[in-house]
Amino acid sequence: MSPIQGEDDMATMTHRVRGAQSARQATLEVLLRQHGALLRDRKQVLRDGQPSATSGVLDFEELALDAEEQGIGLSVLELTSRTVHGIVTALQRLEAGQLGTCSDCQCRISGARLRALPFATLCLACQERHDMAAGWRCVVSASNASSGH
Repeated sequence: MSPIQGEDDMATMTHRVRGAQSARQATLEVLLRQHGALLRDRKQVLRDGQPSATSGVLDFEELALDAEEQGIGLSVLELTSRTVHGIVTALQRLEAGQLGTCSDCQCRISGARLRALPFATLCLACQERHDMAAGWRCVVSASNASSGH
């Protein structure tokens, strides 16, 4: 291989990487706009759905249903908010050249995982480790709470 061909190959590879990063950034920005709009809409729905003192809701069943709907709405709002935060973080990681690299083990995050979750910061193995640790903490906390510790 001639030195010129090697330089051409390197330039082609650099161009492909930049193209892939541009495509990822565009995808993330679209996701961010969509989820940001969802977040704003859900916040407004929750605000509009707040029962007022003069709403006429008097029986306990209706109050319980209102409280349950509000709890579900808040849960959805929290998930949407986390998604927006994840997308913003992914855009920052992309600009820093870190998108696609696991923030724990520094290994490459698989393309399939990034297609499924474009703002993933952990590879599948590290994510599973985090999930297991979080699950274990929940089990231990529940166990300690029930045993009086």
